[in-house]
Amino acid sequence: MHENCPKGPESWCQWQKARALGKLQDFKHEPTLPKEVLDAIKPIYTDLSRDDLLERCVGAFNQNNNESFNNIIWKFAPKSTFSGAKTVQIAANIATIIFNNGHTALLRVLELMGVRIGINLYDYCQKIDEERIKYANRHTRANTHEGCLHAQQVLRRQTMDDEELLYGPGIAD
Repeated sequence: MHENCPKGPESWCQWQKARALGKLQDFKHEPTLPKEVLDAIKPIYTDLSRDDLLERCVGAFNQNNNESFNNIIWKFAPKSTFSGAKTVQIAANIATIIFNNGHTALLRVLELMGVRIGINLYDYCQKIDEERIKYANRHTRANTHEGCLHAQQVLRRQTMDDEELLYGPGIAD
């Protein structure tokens, strides 16, 4: 369970701290939660700490993902109007489908409900999903090390071009 905790003697994880200090044989892990609670939440924790999900958080982009997910929920069940628990639950289910698999995944749900999917709806969902992927790729690149280096190079080139305009033989004449 501790493989995803920060490593080293400065870690907040007592197990990782004991491991870094070579005192793992003396370490006794005190349960911090009652067994019933632990049994209830451990499967959820295990599912949410899968490597494929955690990879999405690399580069600290997780806050925007959370905000984006919440935003999808509130589109179906706005905070400005009262929505019952069932409505919010349905909105959360739809948001989960869209967030994880895109709008085209909703088409499968509609088909299972007996709704006939027309070409216009299919094309619309495809277009929305393509735009979402393009935006995510553009946004991700802008925040990566590679994107920052590219932005610095562009700025440097612009600065050099500006300097060429300001400096030259006979410019002060």
